[in-house]
Amino acid sequence: MKKSLMILSLFIAIVSCKKDEQKVVGTNENGEQLVVNEAGDTIMLEETDSLNITSENSGETALVKNEDDTYSFRYNLKKGETYPFLLKTSQSQTMSAAGQSMTMKSERTVKFDYFVEDVTNNVFKLKATFKEFSESFTGPSGEKMAYHTSSAKPSDETTAKSWQIYKAIIGESFQMEVDNKGKVHSVKGLSAIVNNANGKLKNDFTPDEQKMIKELLTAALNDKAIKSQFEETLNIFPDKNLKVGEEWSDTQNISEGPVKGTNKVTRTFKELNNNVAKITVNGNQNVSGNETQQGITANMKSNATLEGFIELDMNSGWIKKVNITKKENLSTTYQQGNQKETESGSSTTITTVN
Repeated sequence: MKKSLMILSLFIAIVSCKKDEQKVVGTNENGEQLVVNEAGDTIMLEETDSLNITSENSGETALVKNEDDTYSFRYNLKKGETYPFLLKTSQSQTMSAAGQSMTMKSERTVKFDYFVEDVTNNVFKLKATFKEFSESFTGPSGEKMAYHTSSAKPSDETTAKSWQIYKAIIGESFQMEVDNKGKVHSVKGLSAIVNNANGKLKNDFTPDEQKMIKELLTAALNDKAIKSQFEETLNIFPDKNLKVGEEWSDTQNISEGPVKGTNKVTRTFKELNNNVAKITVNGNQNVSGNETQQGITANMKSNATLEGFIELDMNSGWIKKVNITKKENLSTTYQQGNQKETESGSSTTITTVN
């Protein structure tokens, strides 16, 4: 396909260069100028102009402008190229109950490289390689825990074990097939990563610990989990063509046991600037529910807001930058007879990519 486009572009360029040598031989009944093409046919001059317009719009880009000024969105990844993905999540939580409150903070980063092994019929075969992990936590009393797989092994025994487990995954790869809209078709090679990591850890952990580690890794590194993570962060294109300034929304009904509610996210195709497409994100989530166990009724209410932006490279469609803030307020009231107790909490989660 790429070769055909190159040949077509070359042909159009030749036609365009020869346009100046063509002579007007007359006009038709509408007064439109006529020229004679290389085949000897008399055609309207505008037909050659339309060829040039086609050549300008046939370039391989992620965002394609249509005749009605709308844009089509897709991925336009190149075979042999590597695309970075650095996901960082920072969270601050405050919880209050019985006149006391406590605050916790955490931060986590995951770094991948996606290498394009092949492109066939708008499906990309990607090789995803784990590059880095890091995590930090500050507890209610100020206690801290942190590790980074690119740094030395932590001195704290518990933290060192987490470092060892994630360190065993660094450099491991799996394969994905993803279409040009960001939908994952297949994921392969995750079980091999789990087995390889366990093999690296067998001299440092007891058989029982190894069994537990394998269970944890299998829960995190499975087809469903990886597919969900990829599509939640990278399958963000609209399912329709949009003009700059237009928006699209996704609404979900939430039903998890006694908890019911709705989640709505609206994205706006905000602007194009310096080869970057900016999409703003706004959302609301409201859920509530109640449940009675052993004579105690728990009533829960939660509301959250989402706000931020996504910046896409217009040529590849890959994420240049994401910055989204989620603010959530949660309240749970426990009642037994005439006795009531309320717990409340709030959290702010900032998610960035690249």
